[in-house]
Amino acid sequence: MKKLAVFLRAIAAGVMISIGGAVYLSCDNKYVGALAFCVGLISVVLFKMELYTGKVGYIVTEKPSFIIDTLISIPGNLVGCAIVGLICSPFGSAEAVCAAKLTKAPLRVFVDAVLCGLLIYVCVEIWKRHGKLIGILFCVPAFILCGFEHSIADMFYFFNGRSFTLRTLLFVLIVIAGNGVGAVFFHSLLTLAGKLGDKSKPEKE
Repeated sequence: MKKLAVFLRAIAAGVMISIGGAVYLSCDNKYVGALAFCVGLISVVLFKMELYTGKVGYIVTEKPSFIIDTLISIPGNLVGCAIVGLICSPFGSAEAVCAAKLTKAPLRVFVDAVLCGLLIYVCVEIWKRHGKLIGILFCVPAFILCGFEHSIADMFYFFNGRSFTLRTLLFVLIVIAGNGVGAVFFHSLLTLAGKLGDKSKPEKE
């Protein structure tokens, strides 16, 4: 039952990220759209939903059950994106967004996904440490305006743009991997730096 709960919360996360993506596609002004996209991740952290990109960075320091939950979140997020992406009529810019993404070289896609994963880890970590949304309000628009790739948002774009090809599937798998690498790398880097910092402190007599 616990894993079913994880799956349902993952569907909810996919729905909310998709709504953020829908708002972004609806905005003529890309800056307003990038900021409005934040509604997705803000909802995820406030309601403790299961979002792959928000969880994956911690898999190297958490228990095996956490890793399983992270893996469960991927199909759950996919279902949430499918629900919103397919029940909504294609947004005017959806097809163009999908086409532009699929013109990227695989290495470029991976690098953009790594950088997005890093930024999502940062904003989630700020929330975990300080309970503040400021990280989301800056990091989310940053990855959107830079053109970095978020695997769950991309799932929504492809569903809404009705792009169902093997190339689309490969694109999403590359982004999932890149998001994971970016988040795990930065979490590991900061964890190691923290441990080294503790060791460098002089012992109290």
